[in-house]
Amino acid sequence: MMTLNPIEIVPYQKEDNEQVRELLVHAFHGKFHSLVNLNDNGIVKLLGGIWTDDLQASSVKQIVAKENGEIVGTLCLKWKETQQPMKESSNIRYKQLCQQFGTLNVSKFIIGMQFLAYKPRARECYVDHIAIKSSHRNKGIGRQLLSWAQHFAALSGFEQLSLYVAGKNNQAIHLYEKMAFSLESSRYNLLRGFIFQEPVWHFMTWKTNHLQPRSETIEKRN
Repeated sequence: MMTLNPIEIVPYQKEDNEQVRELLVHAFHGKFHSLVNLNDNGIVKLLGGIWTDDLQASSVKQIVAKENGEIVGTLCLKWKETQQPMKESSNIRYKQLCQQFGTLNVSKFIIGMQFLAYKPRARECYVDHIAIKSSHRNKGIGRQLLSWAQHFAALSGFEQLSLYVAGKNNQAIHLYEKMAFSLESSRYNLLRGFIFQEPVWHFMTWKTNHLQPRSETIEKRN
C-alpha cells in the first residue's frame, strides 16, 4: 500500500514565487493561452512582472501546499481595501514588459485578467484562485486549502467566503458543494465567453457562522 507524504499548508514566501507562477500557468493553461501568443515559460515571466504589486497588498493572503518542500497547491484570498492610485513605478514596469513581451500581449493579458477580477464587498473574503498540481489532484489538497481559508475567514471576522467558478467546471463545483458552499447566482457574460470560451459563471458563498472556531491558531489578517 502506498503511503502519501504529508501535505503542509504554509504562508506564501518570496522564494515560492516562481513555483507558484508555474503552477498557475499549468493549472489555467487554456485561459492564459487564450489571451497571449506566448509559450508557458513566457507567460510565467509575464505573470511575474504583473503580479508583483498584488502579492504585496495588505488585502491579499496567499498560501501554498507543500510536499517535501515542493509546492503542489496554492490558494489566494482577497478582501476589500481602499484603492491606491497607480504608482509611477507601475507605469515604468508596464513599458518594460511591453518591450520584453510585446504591447499586444501585455495589453491583452491585463485586460483579460480584468474580466476575471472581482472586488469583494465589506466583510467578504474572496477566493481569487485555487490551483492544484495535476499530479496531486483528487488527493484532498483542494479540501485542505479551502478548509484553511474557511477558518481564516471565520477567525478574521469576515461574514462569508466567496468565489466564482466556471459553469462547466463540474469537478470544482462538486468540491465546493462538499465544502458547504452554496450557489448564490449564475451569470452569463458574453465577453468572458468570447475570450475564455466559458460564458456561464456561478457565484458561490460559504457563511462563516457555519463554522465553530477551532483551538488551533491561524494567522489573522493585518
